[in-house]
Amino acid sequence: MTAAHQQHEEHGASAGASASAGAGAGAGGRSGAGTGGTAGEDVGRWLAVLNGQTGRAEVPDPEPPDPSELRARLRLLAIPEADLADVTATLPDPVHTPELWRALLHCHRALFSDEPVDWPSAPAELGAQGRYFYVHLYLMALPAALARQARHGVPDDVVHATLADLGAKSVAHRRAFGVGGFDKQSWIVHHFRGTLHRIGRLQFERSVLDAAACGGLPPTGGPAAGQPVLNVHIPGDGPMSPALCDESFAAAPAFFARHFPGTRYPFATCHSWLLDEQLADDLPATSNIVRFQQRFRPFGARPVCDDDVLEFVFHVRRDTARPTRLPRDSTLQRAVLDRIASGGHWHLGHGWTALPAARSAAR
Repeated sequence: MTAAHQQHEEHGASAGASASAGAGAGAGGRSGAGTGGTAGEDVGRWLAVLNGQTGRAEVPDPEPPDPSELRARLRLLAIPEADLADVTATLPDPVHTPELWRALLHCHRALFSDEPVDWPSAPAELGAQGRYFYVHLYLMALPAALARQARHGVPDDVVHATLADLGAKSVAHRRAFGVGGFDKQSWIVHHFRGTLHRIGRLQFERSVLDAAACGGLPPTGGPAAGQPVLNVHIPGDGPMSPALCDESFAAAPAFFARHFPGTRYPFATCHSWLLDEQLADDLPATSNIVRFQQRFRPFGARPVCDDDVLEFVFHVRRDTARPTRLPRDSTLQRAVLDRIASGGHWHLGHGWTALPAARSAAR
C-alpha cells in the first residue's frame, strides 16, 4: 500500500461482512463453518485467501497464551471491556478450531514480512469468531511485535500508546455497527511491523513519498519522489490542539534519529480529509483543524473522500449512514452535512512540511 493511501486505509477500510452480528457461531460458540466442521463456500474462499499468505519462515509460530498472559495482552492492546468476554471465548486454538488456527498462523507469518497483506473481512456466518479473528491474530503476534520494538530501544510508553490503537478501532467498530468486532486489520499492520509510532498527540509513520499515488510532486523545496518522509496520522481520540501538535512535531525528529538512525526524515507529509481546503471556508480561523492545515503546504490531487469524513465526524459508515438523522450540534457537523446535501463533496488533501533538525538529546 502506498503512503498516500495509508491514511485512507485507516479511515475507510471495508467492514465487509463484519456488520452482521447474528449468523454463525455466537459469542462463545466454537462450532460452525470454518472451525472444524464443514466450511461453507464463503468461509472456504476466505480461508483459502488467508492460507495463501506467504511470510518469513524464521518467524516462530505463536502458541495459545495461558489465561494470565491473555489478560495482560488484552490490557496492553486496550481491548474494550465490552469486547473482552467475546474475544476470549472465541480465541482459536489448534485443537478446537484447527482451520481458523491454521489461517491465523499463515497471517502471523505474513504480518512480519515486508510484503503487502491481503486480509479480507471474515464471512458473516462465522459470527463473533470472524469479527474478532484479526484481534486474535494481533493478540498472538504481540510477543514478536514487542521484541521488534525492544531491538530498537523504543520506550514502553510509546509502544503502549502505539499499540492501543487496536482497542480504539474496536471502539469505533461498535459505534459504527452496534456490535463488537474489528475491521482495520490492514491498518494495524504498520503498528506491529514497527513502521508507525504514536508520539504524543500524533502518529508518525516511516514511509517514502509516492508522487504517483499523490497525483503529483510538491514544488521545489519539498520532498522528492521516493524520498523518506514521516507520514502524519491523527488519531480520533481527542482535541488536536496546536500546543499538543507542536509537542509531537518537536519530538518526532529526535525520536526517529535515536531509534531508527539509518534514515534521515527532513520532511513530514499528511494525506487526510483534514487537509481539505474547503474546511477553512466553513470553520473559524482559530479552529484546531484550520490551524493544523496551516502547518502543511498542499500538493497533488484531491480525490473525493466523503466516506472518511462521515466516519470520523459521526462514527458511521457511508453504507449505513442516514445524513438526515445525523447530529448537527457542532460547526463541523453542520458544514459536513450541508456540503453533502447541496451535492458537494469533501476531498482528501495532500500536504508537506519541513521538520526541525533532530536534537542530540533524542527521546
